[in-house]
Amino acid sequence: MKRTLLLIIIVSITAGFMSCKEKVIDDNPNAYANEQLVLAMDEYYLWYDKMPDVDYTKYKSPVELMDALLYKELDRWSYVSTKQEVDAYYTDAEFTGYGIGMGFDNANNLWITFIFKDSPLREFGVDRGWRITEINNTRVTYENANTLLAANTASFTFIDQDNKKVTASASKRVVKMNTVLMDTVYSTTTGNVGYFVLKGFVDPTVNELDNIFKKFKEKNVTELIVDLRYNGGGSVQTAAHLANLIAGSIAHDKILGTYVHNDKRAEDNSDIKIKVTENSINLSRVVYITTANSASASELVINGLFPFMNVTLVGGDTYGKPVGMYILTSKSFDWAFIPISFKIINANGEGDYYDGIPADILANDGINFPFGNLNEASLAAAMAFIEGGAPKRLYNTTDEIKYPIQKGLRNEIGAW
Repeated sequence: MKRTLLLIIIVSITAGFMSCKEKVIDDNPNAYANEQLVLAMDEYYLWYDKMPDVDYTKYKSPVELMDALLYKELDRWSYVSTKQEVDAYYTDAEFTGYGIGMGFDNANNLWITFIFKDSPLREFGVDRGWRITEINNTRVTYENANTLLAANTASFTFIDQDNKKVTASASKRVVKMNTVLMDTVYSTTTGNVGYFVLKGFVDPTVNELDNIFKKFKEKNVTELIVDLRYNGGGSVQTAAHLANLIAGSIAHDKILGTYVHNDKRAEDNSDIKIKVTENSINLSRVVYITTANSASASELVINGLFPFMNVTLVGGDTYGKPVGMYILTSKSFDWAFIPISFKIINANGEGDYYDGIPADILANDGINFPFGNLNEASLAAAMAFIEGGAPKRLYNTTDEIKYPIQKGLRNEIGAW
């Protein structure tokens, strides 16, 4: 069985890990996969000693079985997907959908929070700050959004930023993600401020980050705002690369985080080191924009830098996922098992932030403004902090944004 490491991280389980039994002959074509899931969970699951005792032969597939095995007091994340879906997302930054992010305001209006460059809706001019009023002639609500978006082809009714009605029909297709949604440099009284919006941590993100930080370095950026408001996580290695770019100049060879596994896998405990790179910039502090959608590898980068520099969070508390996962696969079936397999603590031994990392400066997610607009509440608060050392004004944080909830890999992708 192959093991891929996520926070995702990717590793390999030797073939000897598999049961010595021959494949189970059963009316259930997933009987063997179910058996292997139980064996894998018993070995790698962080909370293996708290798993319920279940009869795996009674479940139709590993998807249902995984849900039955979870230690639900803490585990909201372990899931089963397919190798094809996992490879498409983490290796190629691809998924099948409409290529948009969405959120509901207090009045139950549905807004586009971001859109990938490759989205089939791009040709209609759709952008952040547009509202969706109807899908397939049905008014969209928080309760029916996922059902309406399950259709492979949909007719959307939008209200654009000029308050004009726009209709568009599109079909789901493979969308190539640009994980850097926007970047720019602002000139301020305190120097040049680099700003970018990062959606995820997948393999192609490394090149995207290098290109941005090369530009930041050329423009003598001395302050940095990293917008992680919709970043649900991804690869630990990619997240560590971002930490290298931010803190490599001042924390080279310091510990970003330490993997802590269950007692059966204690030999896998190891440190993630910060390294200076060609594009590392010289910073003494960093400002993150966060929401309850900032999770996992995003939180790793935040928590890991606390011991070495001034870290300020603007927006809202993060999600609260201080643990990571292995992707476990086998040549014998197409399933990919993705259980919580370790937690990560920083150089000060700090972790276990299951309630999220608290924001220092509360600010709304101004979803009716484009990214980079200095009137958008969270960015305005971050800039005010950088320019004055404290917020210049109080921000109204009563406009809580609700995001349609997806499961498993789709929740990690965080787009439709």
